[in-house]
Amino acid sequence: MTRTNQEIERICRKLLPREMDYEALPVSLDEFQRFYSAFVNLAKRSPKVSLVNLEDRVIGQFSDISPQHFDIVDKKPLINTDFDFIQEKVWYGPNTLPEKFATFLFKEFKQNFWKLFLVALISFIILFLADNLFLYQSIISLLIQSSTVFLGLYIIFTVSQSQTLYSDLELFKSGVLHKYYRDDKNVTLLAIMTVSSTFLSAGLLYLLPEDGVNIYAQVTKAMLVTLNITLLFDTFLTVVNYYLERNRDIIERNIAADILHDEFLNDNNES
Repeated sequence: MTRTNQEIERICRKLLPREMDYEALPVSLDEFQRFYSAFVNLAKRSPKVSLVNLEDRVIGQFSDISPQHFDIVDKKPLINTDFDFIQEKVWYGPNTLPEKFATFLFKEFKQNFWKLFLVALISFIILFLADNLFLYQSIISLLIQSSTVFLGLYIIFTVSQSQTLYSDLELFKSGVLHKYYRDDKNVTLLAIMTVSSTFLSAGLLYLLPEDGVNIYAQVTKAMLVTLNITLLFDTFLTVVNYYLERNRDIIERNIAADILHDEFLNDNNES
């Protein structure tokens, strides 16, 4: 239920002596803006506002007035520019909207297009000429085994690696940690989609007529298997590229910090 201006002012007066409730106060973006205006009127100045973006919500605090937390949730994900009404703010977390899975998928296919096209073309030609249902079923069976084993290993690896990353305060403040989390989520969804597609294709193969006779059935069977080979290959490429990029990013950040720190020490020692 939306709070009235009188209720907001009453809460603000209670918080002015640096008091707080034990739980975060749930508010909408509009309500938080009205809280800000009320504090400006009561304190006769613009308060400092600290904001932590958790993507599905933003946790706010009027840092120089009260330790009270505000749980800000809106109809759409909130970003830094949504809080431009605040004169003095400190922002922690990502500055952009979460990347949707469809956008991630399109970007990966675009990046790996020629590799995937070559794999798909060669696979389709071989499978179309072979036109052997036993061969198709054997390949699909191998794809199911490899994709499920890969998904299991990937999840174990992601969880074990993320334990140290997700406790890094500086990565969280800069928004890099959220990017890693988004990538983990999207790559996992891609792997699950690959496994699901392979199981579905295995069932569809049994519904199609066997060798020869129908050219359309022959093309369909070859395309089904080709699709899953290409999808699994893209999943492997995405994971390899993503983790190489992540490791490079972490190493370069640490090296850059060390270089700049050494430069600062050298310059100040000389002076």
